[in-house]
Amino acid sequence: MDTSLIEQVDKSRYNLLKWQAIGWTVWYGTYLAKDLINSKIIIGLLLIVGLVGWILWVVNLIKYLRLTKIINSDSSLKEAMSNEMYQLYKYKSFFWGFFTFLATITIFLVISSFYKISALLVCEITLYFGILSSFVAALIYNKD
Repeated sequence: MDTSLIEQVDKSRYNLLKWQAIGWTVWYGTYLAKDLINSKIIIGLLLIVGLVGWILWVVNLIKYLRLTKIINSDSSLKEAMSNEMYQLYKYKSFFWGFFTFLATITIFLVISSFYKISALLVCEITLYFGILSSFVAALIYNKD
């Protein structure tokens, strides 16, 4: 297998992951922010920015899935791209996402002892930070 192809696919996988993280942050971040703002003009702008983030996230998700299909179709490329280090990084990223879910839920559990909090808001914020932390961890671990 040509090492330049492996390096190119690895760089492509990293870039797609980066743009997915940016798209998720913009889309879901604006989705959460719209509940905190009362101005219809600002909410309209947030929805437009959020739509751009959603499109960015979905397009790069589709590209990532296509790249995964290409990697899985070639046995030598699959062996080079799905090595032990990649698997370790994948599990570490999952760990940070899961840990963030638990930490966020614990924080809201403590806060809910003193204040009433919407269950929907708690779920949305927990989902946002859990997935975002998985993206960030994957980017940090796959940097090298």
